[in-house]
Amino acid sequence: MQNKTKIILIRHGESLGNANRTMLGHTDLDLSPLGYTQAETTANHLKNEKIDAIYSSDLIRAYNTAVPHAKMRKIEVIKSKMLREIQIGGWENLKIEEIIEKWGSDAYSIDWKKNFGLFKFPDGESVRGAGERFYNEVLRISRENVGKTIIITAHAAVIRAFWGIISEISWEKLASTIDFPSNASYSVAYFDGNSINPESYSNDSHLSGVGITCVNSQ
Repeated sequence: MQNKTKIILIRHGESLGNANRTMLGHTDLDLSPLGYTQAETTANHLKNEKIDAIYSSDLIRAYNTAVPHAKMRKIEVIKSKMLREIQIGGWENLKIEEIIEKWGSDAYSIDWKKNFGLFKFPDGESVRGAGERFYNEVLRISRENVGKTIIITAHAAVIRAFWGIISEISWEKLASTIDFPSNASYSVAYFDGNSINPESYSNDSHLSGVGITCVNSQ
């Protein structure tokens, strides 16, 4: 593994939007109190990992999930706008009930949930476009950190789309094959100099004592 980049990809802890059943894309809401506890718990669980660099989406819920890891190692969190969640357009900062009222129940329960990989938000990004944007940024970061171990904190939908890409799952089959990662869970992949290869997805058993939340709004 010496010449490989180990990527530890962490979804942010429960956000205020998650707690209130509100969809967040680029809306910059913080973690909930539970989210902060989840973030600290994951940092403690990974405390023995030798981390060389920490990257984060520039949105506060992802950044504050990275902070405990950075503090215990006294290293800087490097923010990247390219690691942001999907830009969700007309659904931005709306409660799920409001989305269903305006766009209909099928838009949420079928188009978004059951056809996730093919979905495009009204006036926003497509899942595929955001997933490829995120993948390209993780690839860039990995190439800059060959032989190192890195943490990247980010968001549910782009992590799910990214995992589909590296697992070579078609966009049509993504919704039925991979679920959203749970809050503050971590996934592990390796960059071998050519491609990023998946190892384990949405590890969250360490959170059982504080609360595992698997909300599918961002």
